[in-house]
Amino acid sequence: MSFWNNTKKTVAKAGSGLRGVGGPSGSALSASDPEFNEQEQRFRNLERRAMRLLQETKDYRGSISGMTTAQRALATNLTAFLLDVQRPQDYQSAYRQAATHIDQTSQAQFDEVYVKTVLEPMAQYCGFLPEFNKAIKKRKGLHDDLDKTRRALAKERGKAAEDPMAVERAEMDVQYAESAYNTLNSALIREIPKLINSRVYVVDPCFEAFVKSQLQFFNDSLQQMDSVTRYVPQETGPNDDRILNERVEGVMNQVRGLSICSMNV
Repeated sequence: MSFWNNTKKTVAKAGSGLRGVGGPSGSALSASDPEFNEQEQRFRNLERRAMRLLQETKDYRGSISGMTTAQRALATNLTAFLLDVQRPQDYQSAYRQAATHIDQTSQAQFDEVYVKTVLEPMAQYCGFLPEFNKAIKKRKGLHDDLDKTRRALAKERGKAAEDPMAVERAEMDVQYAESAYNTLNSALIREIPKLINSRVYVVDPCFEAFVKSQLQFFNDSLQQMDSVTRYVPQETGPNDDRILNERVEGVMNQVRGLSICSMNV
Protein backbone atom coordinates (compact mmCIF):
# COMPACT_ATOMS: atom_id res chain seq x y z
CA MET A 1 0.00 0.00 0.00
CA SER A 2 2.95 2.36 -0.58
CA PHE A 3 0.88 4.34 -3.07
CA TRP A 4 -1.08 5.79 -0.16
CA ASN A 5 2.06 7.35 1.30
CA ASN A 6 2.17 9.60 -1.76
CA THR A 7 -1.47 10.54 -1.27
CA LYS A 8 -0.95 11.41 2.40
CA LYS A 9 1.95 13.67 1.42
CA THR A 10 -0.28 15.29 -1.18
CA VAL A 11 -2.99 15.94 1.41
CA ALA A 12 -0.49 17.54 3.78
CA LYS A 13 1.01 19.66 1.00
CA ALA A 14 -2.39 20.78 -0.15
CA GLY A 15 -3.33 21.84 3.35
CA SER A 16 -0.19 23.90 3.84
CA GLY A 17 -0.69 25.57 0.48
CA LEU A 18 -3.62 27.62 1.72
CA ARG A 19 -2.60 31.03 2.98
CA GLY A 20 -4.95 32.72 5.35
CA VAL A 21 -8.23 31.61 3.80
CA GLY A 22 -11.18 30.73 6.00
CA GLY A 23 -12.74 27.34 6.65
CA PRO A 24 -15.44 25.66 4.57
CA SER A 25 -18.31 27.98 3.77
CA GLY A 26 -20.82 25.18 3.36
CA SER A 27 -21.55 26.02 -0.26
CA ALA A 28 -22.32 23.23 -2.67
CA LEU A 29 -19.69 22.17 -5.17
CA SER A 30 -20.28 24.66 -7.93
CA ALA A 31 -18.19 22.95 -10.59
CA SER A 32 -19.08 19.37 -11.38
CA ASP A 33 -16.11 17.04 -11.88
CA PRO A 34 -17.40 13.93 -13.68
CA GLU A 35 -14.05 12.18 -13.45
CA PHE A 36 -13.82 12.61 -9.68
CA ASN A 37 -17.52 11.82 -9.21
CA GLU A 38 -17.02 8.51 -11.01
CA GLN A 39 -14.04 7.60 -8.86
CA GLU A 40 -15.81 8.60 -5.67
CA GLN A 41 -18.76 6.38 -6.57
CA ARG A 42 -16.38 3.49 -7.22
CA PHE A 43 -14.74 4.15 -3.87
CA ARG A 44 -18.09 4.12 -2.07
CA ASN A 45 -18.98 0.78 -3.65
CA LEU A 46 -15.59 -0.61 -2.65
CA GLU A 47 -15.93 0.74 0.88
CA ARG A 48 -19.35 -0.84 1.39
CA ARG A 49 -18.30 -4.23 0.06
CA ALA A 50 -14.93 -4.28 1.81
CA MET A 51 -16.43 -3.51 5.21
CA ARG A 52 -19.07 -6.16 4.71
CA LEU A 53 -16.43 -8.72 3.75
CA LEU A 54 -14.34 -7.78 6.78
CA GLN A 55 -17.35 -8.26 9.05
CA GLU A 56 -18.07 -11.64 7.49
CA THR A 57 -14.48 -12.78 8.06
CA LYS A 58 -14.88 -11.82 11.72
CA ASP A 59 -18.23 -13.60 11.92
CA TYR A 60 -16.78 -16.76 10.40
CA ARG A 61 -14.00 -16.83 12.96
CA GLY A 62 -16.59 -16.46 15.71
CA SER A 63 -18.81 -19.18 14.26
CA ILE A 64 -15.95 -21.73 14.21
CA SER A 65 -15.06 -20.90 17.80
CA GLY A 66 -18.71 -21.05 18.82
CA MET A 67 -19.21 -24.39 17.10
CA THR A 68 -16.24 -26.10 18.76
CA THR A 69 -17.18 -24.63 22.15
CA ALA A 70 -20.75 -25.87 21.79
CA GLN A 71 -19.52 -29.29 20.65
CA ARG A 72 -17.29 -29.61 23.69
CA ALA A 73 -20.12 -28.50 26.01
CA LEU A 74 -22.43 -31.07 24.43
CA ALA A 75 -19.85 -33.81 24.99
CA THR A 76 -19.38 -32.79 28.62
CA ASN A 77 -23.10 -32.77 29.29
CA LEU A 78 -23.54 -36.09 27.48
CA THR A 79 -21.10 -37.63 29.93
CA ALA A 80 -22.91 -36.04 32.86
CA PHE A 81 -26.26 -37.24 31.52
CA LEU A 82 -25.04 -40.87 31.47
CA LEU A 83 -22.85 -40.63 34.57
CA ASP A 84 -24.69 -43.23 36.65
CA VAL A 85 -25.41 -45.70 33.84
CA GLN A 86 -24.18 -49.10 35.02
CA ARG A 87 -23.05 -50.24 31.58
CA PRO A 88 -20.09 -48.08 30.49
CA GLN A 89 -20.73 -46.07 27.33
CA ASP A 90 -17.39 -46.03 25.55
CA TYR A 91 -18.61 -43.72 22.79
CA GLN A 92 -19.25 -40.87 25.23
CA SER A 93 -15.67 -40.92 26.49
CA ALA A 94 -14.27 -41.10 22.95
CA TYR A 95 -16.53 -38.27 21.79
CA ARG A 96 -15.61 -36.09 24.75
CA GLN A 97 -11.91 -36.57 24.10
CA ALA A 98 -12.36 -35.78 20.40
CA ALA A 99 -14.46 -32.69 21.09
CA THR A 100 -11.97 -31.44 23.67
CA HIS A 101 -9.05 -31.85 21.27
CA ILE A 102 -10.92 -30.11 18.47
CA ASP A 103 -11.84 -27.18 20.72
CA GLN A 104 -8.50 -26.76 22.49
CA THR A 105 -6.03 -27.73 19.76
CA SER A 106 -7.53 -27.86 16.26
CA GLN A 107 -9.57 -24.70 16.67
CA ALA A 108 -6.71 -22.83 18.33
CA GLN A 109 -4.35 -23.72 15.48
CA PHE A 110 -6.96 -22.71 12.91
CA ASP A 111 -7.61 -19.42 14.70
CA GLU A 112 -3.94 -18.47 14.81
CA VAL A 113 -3.45 -19.10 11.10
CA TYR A 114 -6.78 -17.52 10.14
CA VAL A 115 -6.09 -14.30 12.03
CA LYS A 116 -2.61 -13.84 10.56
CA THR A 117 -3.37 -14.80 6.96
CA VAL A 118 -6.99 -13.74 6.47
CA LEU A 119 -8.36 -11.40 9.12
CA GLU A 120 -5.37 -9.13 9.67
CA PRO A 121 -4.65 -8.49 5.95
CA MET A 122 -8.33 -7.67 5.35
CA ALA A 123 -8.41 -5.38 8.39
CA GLN A 124 -5.22 -3.67 7.23
CA TYR A 125 -6.66 -3.07 3.76
CA CYS A 126 -9.90 -1.70 5.20
CA GLY A 127 -7.82 0.48 7.51
CA PHE A 128 -6.83 2.60 4.49
CA LEU A 129 -10.45 3.47 3.71
CA PRO A 130 -10.81 6.12 6.45
CA GLU A 131 -7.70 7.85 5.10
CA PHE A 132 -9.34 8.18 1.70
CA ASN A 133 -12.51 9.42 3.37
CA LYS A 134 -10.48 12.12 5.11
CA ALA A 135 -8.94 13.13 1.79
CA ILE A 136 -12.36 13.29 0.09
CA LYS A 137 -13.69 15.41 2.95
CA LYS A 138 -10.64 17.69 2.73
CA ARG A 139 -11.18 18.04 -1.01
CA LYS A 140 -14.66 19.42 -0.36
CA GLY A 141 -13.22 21.83 2.19
CA LEU A 142 -10.62 23.00 -0.31
CA HIS A 143 -13.30 23.50 -2.93
CA ASP A 144 -15.33 25.58 -0.48
CA ASP A 145 -12.19 27.60 0.28
CA LEU A 146 -11.67 28.14 -3.43
CA ASP A 147 -15.23 29.41 -3.82
CA LYS A 148 -14.67 31.74 -0.90
CA THR A 149 -11.46 33.22 -2.33
CA ARG A 150 -13.12 33.73 -5.70
CA ARG A 151 -15.99 35.62 -4.08
CA ALA A 152 -13.49 37.70 -2.13
CA LEU A 153 -11.60 38.48 -5.34
CA ALA A 154 -14.79 39.59 -7.09
CA LYS A 155 -15.60 41.83 -4.14
CA GLU A 156 -12.14 43.43 -4.16
CA ARG A 157 -12.31 44.05 -7.89
CA GLY A 158 -15.56 45.91 -7.32
CA LYS A 159 -13.74 48.38 -5.13
CA ALA A 160 -10.30 48.24 -6.73
CA ALA A 161 -9.89 51.99 -6.61
CA GLU A 162 -9.86 51.96 -2.80
CA ASP A 163 -6.96 49.47 -2.40
CA PRO A 164 -5.26 48.15 -5.58
CA MET A 165 -2.99 45.86 -3.52
CA ALA A 166 -6.05 44.13 -2.07
CA VAL A 167 -6.92 42.84 -5.53
CA GLU A 168 -3.41 41.44 -5.95
CA ARG A 169 -3.58 39.72 -2.56
CA ALA A 170 -6.98 38.28 -3.41
CA GLU A 171 -5.67 36.99 -6.72
CA MET A 172 -2.79 35.26 -4.93
CA ASP A 173 -5.22 33.66 -2.48
CA VAL A 174 -7.22 32.30 -5.41
CA GLN A 175 -4.06 30.89 -6.98
CA TYR A 176 -3.08 29.16 -3.73
CA ALA A 177 -6.60 27.79 -3.27
CA GLU A 178 -6.76 26.55 -6.85
CA SER A 179 -3.39 24.88 -6.54
CA ALA A 180 -4.31 23.15 -3.29
CA TYR A 181 -7.67 21.96 -4.61
CA ASN A 182 -6.34 20.76 -7.98
CA THR A 183 -3.42 18.94 -6.36
CA LEU A 184 -5.62 16.94 -4.01
CA ASN A 185 -8.36 16.42 -6.60
CA SER A 186 -5.85 14.99 -9.08
CA ALA A 187 -4.30 12.80 -6.40
CA LEU A 188 -7.67 11.27 -5.52
CA ILE A 189 -8.53 10.64 -9.17
CA ARG A 190 -5.15 8.96 -9.59
CA GLU A 191 -5.00 7.00 -6.30
CA ILE A 192 -8.57 5.69 -5.92
CA PRO A 193 -8.20 3.32 -8.92
CA LYS A 194 -4.94 2.04 -7.42
CA LEU A 195 -6.70 1.31 -4.13
CA ILE A 196 -9.50 -0.50 -5.94
CA ASN A 197 -7.13 -2.55 -8.11
CA SER A 198 -4.96 -3.50 -5.14
CA ARG A 199 -7.85 -5.42 -3.55
CA VAL A 200 -7.04 -8.34 -5.86
CA TYR A 201 -3.55 -8.62 -4.38
CA VAL A 202 -5.07 -8.72 -0.91
CA VAL A 203 -8.02 -11.04 -1.51
CA ASP A 204 -6.25 -13.64 -3.65
CA PRO A 205 -3.66 -14.72 -1.06
CA CYS A 206 -6.22 -14.34 1.73
CA PHE A 207 -8.65 -16.64 -0.05
CA GLU A 208 -5.92 -19.21 -0.69
CA ALA A 209 -4.94 -19.12 2.99
CA PHE A 210 -8.61 -19.33 3.97
CA VAL A 211 -9.17 -22.50 1.96
CA LYS A 212 -5.99 -24.12 3.25
CA SER A 213 -6.75 -23.27 6.87
CA GLN A 214 -10.27 -24.65 6.48
CA LEU A 215 -8.94 -27.84 4.95
CA GLN A 216 -6.42 -28.31 7.76
CA PHE A 217 -9.02 -27.67 10.45
CA PHE A 218 -11.61 -30.04 9.03
CA ASN A 219 -9.00 -32.72 8.34
CA ASP A 220 -7.84 -32.50 11.96
CA SER A 221 -11.45 -32.66 13.13
CA LEU A 222 -12.12 -35.68 10.93
CA GLN A 223 -9.12 -37.50 12.36
CA GLN A 224 -10.40 -36.90 15.86
CA MET A 225 -13.93 -38.02 15.02
CA ASP A 226 -12.59 -41.21 13.43
CA SER A 227 -11.78 -42.39 16.95
CA VAL A 228 -15.50 -42.25 17.73
CA THR A 229 -16.75 -44.07 14.64
CA ARG A 230 -15.63 -47.47 15.83
CA TYR A 231 -18.32 -47.26 18.52
CA VAL A 232 -20.99 -46.49 15.91
CA PRO A 233 -22.45 -49.42 13.95
CA GLN A 234 -21.37 -49.42 10.33
CA GLU A 235 -24.01 -48.73 7.69
CA THR A 236 -25.14 -51.91 5.99
CA GLY A 237 -27.87 -50.72 3.66
CA PRO A 238 -30.52 -48.15 2.75
CA ASN A 239 -32.74 -49.28 5.63
CA ASP A 240 -30.30 -48.24 8.37
CA ASP A 241 -32.13 -45.00 9.13
CA ARG A 242 -35.47 -46.79 9.34
CA ILE A 243 -34.07 -49.44 11.68
CA LEU A 244 -32.48 -46.78 13.90
CA ASN A 245 -35.74 -44.83 14.03
CA GLU A 246 -37.61 -47.98 14.99
CA ARG A 247 -35.15 -48.63 17.82
CA VAL A 248 -35.61 -45.09 19.14
CA GLU A 249 -39.39 -45.32 18.80
CA GLY A 250 -39.34 -48.62 20.69
CA VAL A 251 -37.51 -47.01 23.60
CA MET A 252 -39.89 -44.04 23.57
CA ASN A 253 -42.86 -46.42 23.72
CA GLN A 254 -41.37 -47.99 26.82
CA VAL A 255 -41.07 -44.55 28.39
CA ARG A 256 -44.66 -43.74 27.47
CA GLY A 257 -45.67 -46.99 29.14
CA LEU A 258 -44.41 -45.81 32.50
CA SER A 259 -47.28 -45.24 34.88
CA ILE A 260 -46.28 -41.63 35.66
CA CYS A 261 -46.50 -40.78 31.96
CA SER A 262 -50.09 -42.07 31.75
CA MET A 263 -51.29 -40.18 34.80
CA ASN A 264 -53.35 -37.06 34.22
CA VAL A 265 -51.46 -34.89 36.68
